[in-house]
Amino acid sequence: MITRNSFLRTLAIGIAVLLGLVAAPAAAFAAFTDTDHASPQFSAASLAAPASASVHMTCSFGIRATVTVNSFSAVEHANYHDIKLFDRYGNLEFTGDLNKASGHSYTSGLKIIGTWSYEIRGYYKVPGTSNVWTGKVLKGTLSC
Repeated sequence: MITRNSFLRTLAIGIAVLLGLVAAPAAAFAAFTDTDHASPQFSAASLAAPASASVHMTCSFGIRATVTVNSFSAVEHANYHDIKLFDRYGNLEFTGDLNKASGHSYTSGLKIIGTWSYEIRGYYKVPGTSNVWTGKVLKGTLSC
């Protein structure tokens, strides 16, 4: 036999459960069928080799060389240029910053001079980062 209190208690629980189910948010189902493609907001530049350079080498008694960069054509989009000098054995002898006046000339120590080579290249150093885009190289040879 069900007592009045147990009936009321069962009824109250049933109403509370029913209100909880009605008041609780229903599971949302959504389907998106439209697509949109954004245009990229970046671009890339290819860094060419410098078109020309005037590099001169003078030697003192065949044992000391002075190499001077008189001029070079700047590479479009590059914000830094350098020259690398290689001795007759292909060893890197000097790297000069062509954006600074001090990077345009180099005098070697005492060594036997032969045919040296140089490479001039433009770079784009991305501001605020350590990223560098490297351009193609202009190569040349020097001898006394």
